[in-house]
Amino acid sequence: MTLPSFQAFSALQLLRGAAPRIANDFAGLGIVFYNSLAALPHLQLEIGGDERFELPVEGLDPICDVLARTARHSSRWHDGFHFVRASSASLTHLCQFIAPPLPNSSDAAPHASGARHMTALLASKVSGIEAIGLLTHEGLASIYEAGQLTFSELI
Repeated sequence: MTLPSFQAFSALQLLRGAAPRIANDFAGLGIVFYNSLAALPHLQLEIGGDERFELPVEGLDPICDVLARTARHSSRWHDGFHFVRASSASLTHLCQFIAPPLPNSSDAAPHASGARHMTALLASKVSGIEAIGLLTHEGLASIYEAGQLTFSELI
């Protein structure tokens, strides 16, 4: 693994900040740090219910609170990836389905275990995406940058 970038360090701070706040029904968490979303296909997942969030959210503690509240099976907001604009460190999108491009058949097949990890690995290669942070329900934090796992730890 290589040393994580500033964006990866910021993603790790969010994962570490959200982890102690998570509930027993934690579903996992995926955060996309971006400068541009122009090259990453994404769609807002349909969310029902009364719970709403005012976006953008700024500041480490407020973002960690929102992430911890949404990353529960009991929240309709638990699915997909959440987006943080790297330049302003503000949470701008919740519950996004992302569809990163698949590698060409001539490229070496990427290796990642699980759909969320493979999605993070592939999406981290997309222009405008700085880093992607994942936190599993087992407490494993992983950071992907430029198609590589750059950091992994149990928190």
